[in-house]
Amino acid sequence: MATPVRASFPTMADDSGAQSFAITEAGAIAFDSINFSSKGRVTALFERSFYIETEECWMCFGPDGLYLGPLNIRTNAPPTINWQASGLSVDDRVRASSSDIFIGNRFSFSYRDVVIWRPDPPPVLEKEKIRIGLSNIANIGTELAPSEGLAPYVFNTSDRSHILSNAKSAIGNLEKIFQRQDFERPVSLMIGLGPGLTPSGDDFLGGMMITLKILGEDRLQEDLTARIKTVYSATNEISRAHLDSAALGVGAEPLHAAIDSIISNNETEMADVLKRVSAIGHCSGWDALTGAVVTLRAWLAQES
Repeated sequence: MATPVRASFPTMADDSGAQSFAITEAGAIAFDSINFSSKGRVTALFERSFYIETEECWMCFGPDGLYLGPLNIRTNAPPTINWQASGLSVDDRVRASSSDIFIGNRFSFSYRDVVIWRPDPPPVLEKEKIRIGLSNIANIGTELAPSEGLAPYVFNTSDRSHILSNAKSAIGNLEKIFQRQDFERPVSLMIGLGPGLTPSGDDFLGGMMITLKILGEDRLQEDLTARIKTVYSATNEISRAHLDSAALGVGAEPLHAAIDSIISNNETEMADVLKRVSAIGHCSGWDALTGAVVTLRAWLAQES
């Protein structure tokens, strides 16, 4: 692997007058879509991150410290940077060269020394170890899980979630996924459920798809993916991009780390991993992890 470049801030202007940053790490799905002909635009803009859309892929750019994920582009910009105040605007044009991504006339992002992120292969599946890992993460997560979103379904937190009250019946039906029951209605209820960039219901379904892939349940995962795609219009484009990555079995690095800690029953790392899960959106990481836990429990139940 190449060593990521950590250039100091403030940045230097390149020959075009644009401020130049370095891309240090990039998710494989996003990076593999970059080519000389890539063109696109800025589609969403926040203080600490922004999304661009090209003909091939969506990408989320952020500063040093942005969690790794299939669509995430981590740069050497300082964690305190405010992209909204930087002069970026929604609809700014994006183009790529063989070594840089240019956004408008204001920023360039070099990917000459980028490190590509892909999730590590999951641990070996051992039913008893997974059973104990699920129990341990549920206990540890009680102190860390939010009361919002869907986490109270599997973590013993106070349930103040209006979203969960609307999702309980659908989750109950999705728990029977290994019985090959029709999940058209529960998927339709979950997709787009909740506020935010990636709604809680979408994150939950993404966690299920990723976990089914890890478990080697490819046929069932393909069936669930196909059902989800029939109701894509019920959610937003950015969430659909993340669901597309989940359909390939890839999600945020902290989510993969949490699932791996359950499968391997790595109790010593669980608290730290769950703190990193908390950094994914308002409660998106926990919603996805809830989908993963529900899937693992259902897999154990049908394997018993």
